[in-house]
Amino acid sequence: MKIEVRNPESFTDLTSEFQKYIDDDETGGILCAVYKKGNLVYSNKFGWKDKEDKIPIAFDDIFRLHSMTKPITCLAALILHEEGKYELNDPLEKYLPEFKNLKILKSYDHETGEIELEDIKNPITIKQLFTHTSGLSYGFYPSIPVDMLYGKKFGFTSENRIKSVLEEHQRIGTLENFGKRLASLPLISEPESCFWYAFGHDVLGLLIEKLSGKAFDVFLKERIFDKIGMKDTDFYVPLEEQNRLVEVYTKDQENNLIKITDSVAEGYNHKPIFLSGGAGLASTLEDYLKFCIMMLNGGQYDGNKVISKKTIDLMASNQLPDGKSYLEMQLFQPEDPEIIKRNEGFGFGLGVIVKTAENMHKCAIGEYGWDGALNVLFRIDPANQLITVVMTQYCPVDNNWILPIDIFRITDLVYDALEKT
Repeated sequence: MKIEVRNPESFTDLTSEFQKYIDDDETGGILCAVYKKGNLVYSNKFGWKDKEDKIPIAFDDIFRLHSMTKPITCLAALILHEEGKYELNDPLEKYLPEFKNLKILKSYDHETGEIELEDIKNPITIKQLFTHTSGLSYGFYPSIPVDMLYGKKFGFTSENRIKSVLEEHQRIGTLENFGKRLASLPLISEPESCFWYAFGHDVLGLLIEKLSGKAFDVFLKERIFDKIGMKDTDFYVPLEEQNRLVEVYTKDQENNLIKITDSVAEGYNHKPIFLSGGAGLASTLEDYLKFCIMMLNGGQYDGNKVISKKTIDLMASNQLPDGKSYLEMQLFQPEDPEIIKRNEGFGFGLGVIVKTAENMHKCAIGEYGWDGALNVLFRIDPANQLITVVMTQYCPVDNNWILPIDIFRITDLVYDALEKT
């Protein structure tokens, strides 16, 4: 598949939206592809791979996926599920005994540092790792006692916590060492009681190694990447290809767009010790589009079968307990009516958000996908045989996951364009 500019008149509003992000210095460069019923109906590029050196963005440039790694990890874990290596409701401790006898943090004294723990009623299941309902955390919010303990354990600082978590990914250690450190921390809640974004997919990476007997990166390459031609997807970028790695941008205190030059940007220039199933891969627009096409095609790409359609359908359906919505399961319920309205009508599958009811957004019921910390995102709409993938590299200055690129705004414009064709 060769991606070239395809910009039909019906997509003028979408093109204008992306160009405005560049003109307003909201990010450095953007790639977008829209695929419908076997054809690439829109593909475009905007801005720069390196704004300061005036190097334009190109379709074969490489992006840090961060949390768009998660659906790939989930698919890999589900390959082993299909092979009968585990059941989704199996307790995690059956395969990773370090996760036995976990505790919940009941109280924390900020003055003395004294903590009170309580026993969990039920052990974490493997399924809860997929759905962010395990009670594990990510450490993103230092004002929360559990996340403060995560910060101490993994070295996360309080200033721009998202950026700090991304930086420390380079220094966490092996998956096995990571699992032991994570299991030593208390849970934020009883497993399956709420949705809380967490390191669960990194634990899935460890589980894949244990059950397959192969290094996580080797398993991904053999069972997914090689089968569908994802030749530029890995946990690092080879030296001879590093000129294709897109620069990362953020905002300074005066709201000026600036390049990041620390480990968030540079951490892909060698193979890492920590093979993060939650946030570790780098890839291209073409490679990730191939992954999405394989998902849309029920687990097959170009005649090569990766997994069954039955398993894809399971992954892309709401897996929250009792059919609850994503919003109902939040540990801390939002108070802002706009945030509530924006998030109504979604459940969560095995690693992807899923639209389960009509809401304010134009996407069809059954659409699913996920995003990444540097504003990469994808959505797959089986009903309309539609895929949208957007790539940029913007690191948020705080815990604002919406800006600069708003997936709902983008997908609404995609549907508007398709209505005109």
